[in-house]
Amino acid sequence: MKKLLLTTVFIVFALSANADANTDFAKRVGGYFYTSLTPYGTWIEIGFGTPVWRPTMIRKSWAPYRMGQWIYTDYGWYWDSYEDFGYITYHYGRWYYDDYYGWIWIPDYEWAPAWVDWRYDDDYIGWAPLSPYALFSINIGIHYTYDYYVPYNHWNYVKYNHFCDHNVYNYYVAPKYKYRVHNRTKVRTNYSYYDGRVRNEGVDFDRIRERSGRNIERRNIVSVNDPNEITREKITKTRDKEIRTYFANPDDISRDGLRDVKVERKDRKTTLELNKVELGRDRTKERTTETKKDETREVIRNDRERTNVELNKREKTEDTKKINVDLNRNKVEEERKLQEKRETEKRNSEIEKRNNEQIKRNEEIKRQEENRKSEERKRIEETKRNEQIQNQKKQEEENRKRNEINIQKKESERNNTRISTQNNDRKEEQKNQNYNSNRNTEVKRNDSNSRNNTNNTNSRNSDNNTKTRGR
Repeated sequence: MKKLLLTTVFIVFALSANADANTDFAKRVGGYFYTSLTPYGTWIEIGFGTPVWRPTMIRKSWAPYRMGQWIYTDYGWYWDSYEDFGYITYHYGRWYYDDYYGWIWIPDYEWAPAWVDWRYDDDYIGWAPLSPYALFSINIGIHYTYDYYVPYNHWNYVKYNHFCDHNVYNYYVAPKYKYRVHNRTKVRTNYSYYDGRVRNEGVDFDRIRERSGRNIERRNIVSVNDPNEITREKITKTRDKEIRTYFANPDDISRDGLRDVKVERKDRKTTLELNKVELGRDRTKERTTETKKDETREVIRNDRERTNVELNKREKTEDTKKINVDLNRNKVEEERKLQEKRETEKRNSEIEKRNNEQIKRNEEIKRQEENRKSEERKRIEETKRNEQIQNQKKQEEENRKRNEINIQKKESERNNTRISTQNNDRKEEQKNQNYNSNRNTEVKRNDSNSRNNTNNTNSRNSDNNTKTRGR
């Protein structure tokens, strides 16, 4: 009878765990999230009956975890959003950038100070929205159900001295320098479990204080059930000592609000692998496991008490049966614990293996990206060299043509000078010839005149002689 009871308990436990694991994702989050976020965005059904929320009335360059302030608390680094919907979307669920829909929020019930990945080095700190494929486990922390590399342009980087500023968004690294900073930093994501809540320990508190040179105070987190108290708290004097945040209670989570809001159904396929999204499922399993274990222990304890009462009424001859029954029960309990331990070790080993593979893939993607950038730089440099060579050849060709034109001009000028000189020489020679000719003519004319004069003189003398003789 006792063995049958134990077997029944284990079967019920297994069926309950399996039912929780196969629960549809949309049914794991209550209606309060739907009705509260409706004024600030649109609910869209992207597949498998899964609604996601897309914010509206935002800038084109908007991204999650940009407008706010980092505050250190007992639960680690808390993102104090300046946006009206931030008290839900930055402490519950995950953000994902879809190629078609843009930034969408996938709801989940697990609270955290902020669901982000961390990267940093000695100069810069960076954070980005945590992937929907990232699961939180009490024993392990963050692990992944699907290999996903967060693009570098989804990260916000800032220097240490501005990390806790109210207007930290004014000091983000510019997009054109973000890739360079991203390659220098390393992943530092670290989450743990503290006092029944998730603790965000991405960046060590002492490191921030030393690097920034500022006195950063730790503030207390105060739970509120009415989100309106969060708005009122922002204008009170107690803000410097405590932070009020909204913790969803079971009634809020289980409220059915889908029928009160409009959900748009889209045929466009999303890039999000919905069958890999298991937000909250791991925590559900662990909590269900712990609950079932407590119930099993209670059943076993009650059964032992009843058995002890019955054995006390029985005769001493049945003491041997009691011992055997206890031994068998202890043996079953030990075997069950051993089996659970083996399953836990196996699961941890698989998770560690997946994380190592994810790290290797990220490194390979980083190497490929660096190689691509290096080849791109080489190609650009080669193109520049070719352009310089072409420009140099073109310049040399232009210089050659210019020299030829100059040479032709000089040769033409020399020819013109030579022709001009020859013409001048001809003119001078012609002038000399004309001068000589004129001179000869003049000489001849003078000679002729002289002869004529002589003849005339002779004639006059002859006439005179004739006249003399006649007398």
